[in-house]
Amino acid sequence: MRSSPHTIGTALRQDGINHESGQLAEAEWLAHYVATDGAGNLVASIGDLVRSGRLEKGARLPTVRVLGACMGISAATVAAAWLQLREQGLIGTRRRGGTVVIYQATHSSEPWAGPGSGHSLDLAQGLIDHALLPELGPAFVYALGNRSVHGAAKDHFIAPLLEAVALTWPFKPQAWSTAGSGTEGALLAVEAAARQGGGQLVAIESPTNPRLLDLCRTLGLTFIPVACDDAGPVPDSLREALLQRPAVFLYQPRAQIPLGHSVPESRVGQIAGELAKSPNTVVVEDDFLGPLARSRVYSVASYLPQRTLFVRTYCNAYGIDLRTCVLAGAATLIDSVRQIRSHGAAMNSRILQGALAYLLTDPETNSWTERARERYASRRVSLVEALRHQGFQIKNHDGLSIWLPVEHETRAIVALAEKGISVGSGSRCFPADPTGHYLRLATGRLPDGMRDIDDIARVFGEIRCYQDA
Repeated sequence: MRSSPHTIGTALRQDGINHESGQLAEAEWLAHYVATDGAGNLVASIGDLVRSGRLEKGARLPTVRVLGACMGISAATVAAAWLQLREQGLIGTRRRGGTVVIYQATHSSEPWAGPGSGHSLDLAQGLIDHALLPELGPAFVYALGNRSVHGAAKDHFIAPLLEAVALTWPFKPQAWSTAGSGTEGALLAVEAAARQGGGQLVAIESPTNPRLLDLCRTLGLTFIPVACDDAGPVPDSLREALLQRPAVFLYQPRAQIPLGHSVPESRVGQIAGELAKSPNTVVVEDDFLGPLARSRVYSVASYLPQRTLFVRTYCNAYGIDLRTCVLAGAATLIDSVRQIRSHGAAMNSRILQGALAYLLTDPETNSWTERARERYASRRVSLVEALRHQGFQIKNHDGLSIWLPVEHETRAIVALAEKGISVGSGSRCFPADPTGHYLRLATGRLPDGMRDIDDIARVFGEIRCYQDA
C-alpha cells in the first residue's frame, strides 16, 4: 500500500519525542518514504518533506551511517545528499545537535481541525499547493545565460523554449507565441478567434470553467451551450450549436474544469468532423492544468490546423510568477494574438521563456512535477472515495476539482458554511440556465491525512439532511 506522506509525518510526531526538544525523523520512516512516495530519490524526497512542513524546522535527521544502512546505500551517498540539501538551505549541522532542518515551511498543507474549531476549510478557490512547486533558482540561472538576453530584437518564442515545448505538444503548429498567464493567453486566443470567425457567438462546454465564461463576457461574446458527457463535448449537441454559426468553439481538451474528463482521440475526431461542416468557426483549446494533468491530450488541430489555437498554462505546475503561457496554432491566428496584445508591442521576457524551457527539460524538475501530479491526484481520489462512502454519486476523472451533485445548491452551500467549509457554486459553471444542482470542490490544498479527509466527508454527509428540508 502506498504510504501517505501525511501519515508518515503523523507517525514521526507519535514516536515519544518531546516536541520542545525537536522532532526526530526516524531512519526507518525516512527510508520507507524515499522508497515509496519519493521514488528512490533521496535529495528530492527529503526536500519535499521539508518544504511541505512535514519535517518541521528543528527536526533532527538520522546519522548518515544509520540512514544509509536502512536504505541499503553507503554513508558517503547519504552524506552527498545532505551536502546538496545544505546548499539548498534546507538543513544544517550543529556541533552537538547533529543534522537538523533549518528551513521554515510557510505553505504546508495543514490538517483540518473540524467543524466548530474556528478554522475554515476553503474548497471554493482552485488554489495550488505552494509546497508542491519546484525550485525556480536553477531555472533562472540557466535563463540568464542565454545569449539572446538583452537583445534589441523581439523574441516572441526563443529557440530553447521551442525545442523544449515541441516535444510535449499534441500536434505540429505553424507558429508559436507566449503570453503573461494562462488567463491572458486564453483571452488573447478567444479574441483572435472571434475576429477571424467574424462574429460574437461562442459555442462553449456546459458546464465549464467559470474563468472561461468570465473572459468571454469581457469580450462581449454570447454563449451557445454544448452539452458534455464523460468523453467531452457531445457531437450531437455541438452539431446543433454550429447551426447558429458561432465564430468560436471554446473547450478544454483534458482535465476539464469542473467535470474532470479528458477528450479521447476518437471523440476529438468526431468533434473535428462536425466542425468541418462549419468552416468559419475557429477552435480554441484551453489546456489549463498543463503538466499536472495525468491524461494524454489530443487536439482538433490534427484535423483543422488552419483554424485552431491551443493554449497551455504552466502556472499551476511551476507557479504564477513564471508568467509564461504558450499558444500555438495557425500562423494567421498567432499573428493576430501578437497584434491584439498591446498592439504588437508586448513580448514575454526571454528570461521567463528560458526559465520555462529549463523546467520542461530538467530531469529533477520533471521528477518533482510527477510527484506533485500524483499527490494532487491522491488528494482528489481520497475525497472522492470518502464522499462515495457517505452516499454521494461522483465520477472520478482528472484535475484539481470534484463536481458534486446535490439536491439543492444554495442550501448545501449555506449548511457547509455554517460548519466552516466554503465551496464553489456549481451554477457559476453554466453558460446558460443550470441543468441541475451542483457544488464545485477544489482539491489542490486538501490535507493528505485520511483521517482529515474522512472528517471532511462526514460533514458533507451530515448536510444532506438540510437539502431535503
